[in-house]
Amino acid sequence: MALLVILLCPGFAVAEGRLVVAGAVCVDGPVITLKDLARAEGMQAEALMLRAADEPLLASPKFDGARASLSGPRLRELIMQRLGPGVPRIDVPDQVQVQRGGQVVSALSLIPAIDKILTEALAHHEGEVEIREHRIAEHLFITEKEPVRMRVAPVGVPAPGRISLRLEAVTEDDRVVQSFTGTVFADVWKTVPCAARVLNRGDMLEPALVGFARKNLAYMARAPWDGRGLPLRMTAAVGEGQPISADAVEMIPVVSKGQVLTLVYAGQTMRLTVPVESLDDGSIGNTIRVRNMQSRRIVAAQVVDAETVRVP
Repeated sequence: MALLVILLCPGFAVAEGRLVVAGAVCVDGPVITLKDLARAEGMQAEALMLRAADEPLLASPKFDGARASLSGPRLRELIMQRLGPGVPRIDVPDQVQVQRGGQVVSALSLIPAIDKILTEALAHHEGEVEIREHRIAEHLFITEKEPVRMRVAPVGVPAPGRISLRLEAVTEDDRVVQSFTGTVFADVWKTVPCAARVLNRGDMLEPALVGFARKNLAYMARAPWDGRGLPLRMTAAVGEGQPISADAVEMIPVVSKGQVLTLVYAGQTMRLTVPVESLDDGSIGNTIRVRNMQSRRIVAAQVVDAETVRVP
């Protein structure tokens, strides 16, 4: 938006210290003043600010909610020209965003709260959590002037890796006046079981075949095995030194496919047993398919022990 330059009279006294121009501001009136843009550091710079604070520099955006982007270097030149010789050092970002009305919140101020919320949400992984790559707008412009607090909520269930966020500006009566989005990246470092050598599907997994290494769960496609319950059987191949995922192991079956078992039907007044052939591997408590050796009918049965299954 084109901004109207309003000339000031030069001739302010020499000042030391510095003027620090903000990267984003909100203004309420039709003009932008020095006090809208900058703060003074140092006694003489503060004295200069007292004299020049209310002097108009530029026309503000035309209506509430409108926003303009100012060139930092050009803004510095303008301030120096209007305040005359002896202006203190002016620190100004490359771009200065100005909104008419409302308020602005620095996203930098929200980072500690974001990191705390996500660290707590990821604590169940029992690893070392590091939050990085905060991809959030540097300045959050809110159109309303009413005091607000910022509420941070992950989108979905937080997991290691890229996490989407929703940032909400909420009033005292819990009314959401504006929402923003962003993402962060969560590293979760954890010592997990790894294959001490190449493991193939069907191999028996014993303590001597398991090593441990510190891995980043953010780059693991599957949840790691917890290292418990040995001995187990591999359900998938795992390369040497690679993490063993939870779905790559299973209990060693007590019943094997093709094995002849006794199927028990137990009712309130009667108990029947028939020979059946197992059509699946299974551990105690698993439900497997079995075929009646007489009728050839296939039914589901629960494994009781190495020789017996029952109708659930």
